[in-house]
Amino acid sequence: MVAGRLVRAETAGENLIFNDMDADFFLRNTAHYFDLETDYRTVLSGFSSDAVLEASLRFAPGIRVLNQPPFEALISFIISANNNISRIISIVDRLCERYGERFEAHGQTFSAFPKPEALAEARLDDLRACGTGYRAGYIIGASKAVAEGMDLDALRTRPYLEARETLTELPGVGNKVADCVLLYALGFKNAFPMDVWVKRIVHEIYGFSSRKDADVREFAAEKFGENAGIAQQYLFYYAKANKLR
Repeated sequence: MVAGRLVRAETAGENLIFNDMDADFFLRNTAHYFDLETDYRTVLSGFSSDAVLEASLRFAPGIRVLNQPPFEALISFIISANNNISRIISIVDRLCERYGERFEAHGQTFSAFPKPEALAEARLDDLRACGTGYRAGYIIGASKAVAEGMDLDALRTRPYLEARETLTELPGVGNKVADCVLLYALGFKNAFPMDVWVKRIVHEIYGFSSRKDADVREFAAEKFGENAGIAQQYLFYYAKANKLR
């Protein structure tokens, strides 16, 4: 779903093809969602002197950091805490089916991601029935904050650490979830989310010893620069797919 519309995309060789879409909608919405405005060739060329990252680029060329809707990213990453990808997908699907608006497209029925108001008014037991577990209260609390006026989009214009601190004031949002929202929804390409796979690379492969949040952020900024978040995405996939130890 992009800007309230179902988008169908497919790859054909090195081409990415978007079906049934007018140029105006593509330029205003889809290009941004798929981060087609960023010159990845130039960004990735800046990583060529790093052997670990260069191996990650060769392993999975073409990865992009999407610009997802901020509220959708917020709730999805709250759900991601202590969870695996398949369960996260199934929980999000159930939330959409139960609380999202339904629409018809291409002869099928789809459910959009729920609006903040819908999740803010949800009952704890109903959310838990969707598989959210202990995160149900966090989802309601964060949704209420947005429904009652917290402007996630406004964080785009704030300094990185200030925007990060604001997000961590929400229920269920720690530094990692905040960094994910900043990177995948609000355009902070310097955000560097740290999960178990990225930590293994930082501490065991790069040999960085400190585990303090501020020190790791400083390491990432120095090592990968203003596009540390893009580097993180490649490193994460490379480490996870190869089960690096």
